[in-house]
Amino acid sequence: MAVSQRFFQAVQSDLVMIEDLSFNANIGPDCWNRPRPQPLLLSVAIEANLEGAGRDDDVNQSINYGTLSKELLALAANETFPDMETLVEEAATRSLSKLASEEKGYARIALTAPKLLLQDAILRLEATRINGEPLGSGTPWDWTINNWRVSVLIGLNPPERKAKQMLIFDVVLHIDQAVGQEACNIPDLVSHLEKWIDTTSYLTLEKLAAEFCERAMSRHQQIDFVRLKISKPSAILNAKAACIQVYRQRK
Repeated sequence: MAVSQRFFQAVQSDLVMIEDLSFNANIGPDCWNRPRPQPLLLSVAIEANLEGAGRDDDVNQSINYGTLSKELLALAANETFPDMETLVEEAATRSLSKLASEEKGYARIALTAPKLLLQDAILRLEATRINGEPLGSGTPWDWTINNWRVSVLIGLNPPERKAKQMLIFDVVLHIDQAVGQEACNIPDLVSHLEKWIDTTSYLTLEKLAAEFCERAMSRHQQIDFVRLKISKPSAILNAKAACIQVYRQRK
């Protein structure tokens, strides 16, 4: 999955992009807790001044995305990474190296691991790194859990109190990782939340969403805010789904 659309909606500068570069890499234990290569998708968006390349029709005044993609593939093939964060940082370093040291600009990296979670969900990590600023901890991360399907006892009607229904969760977790602070284990958090969801029996999606956000933030102090969309496909006969979306920030 490419860099999220909400990122592009705020951009007012030129970008060179690579979308969904596909490869296998070792990013630590997989969903079966075995460290081995797994399928990944990497997307990169680099802020660059493309006026000269557009004026002179000269690729040397731009960023050669073909060369960068080969470097990123070589990085994935030749290295073993302890986690997704490390691979994202390495990809950001390679991407920013295409800018002059004094040149203003940033790289937005999105790494998708479609098979990392044992749950029926897609995990993605996004981060922005600025040219000339130190990489590593002390910078924000955006974790996304997409298309997470969970059976839940939910609803006001008598039949809904007897049988679980399929809900779809789309979650964004914004994390400010302080220097020296223990990393937030997202697969562990997802497992924790799934077990908790299985015990719930709320009447409304609104209550479920509020409690979900509160539980996620109480589990990890690094989570600064949660954006959660819950879809209920069975709610309306002639609609794909009824949905709510909430945003909850740490107080």
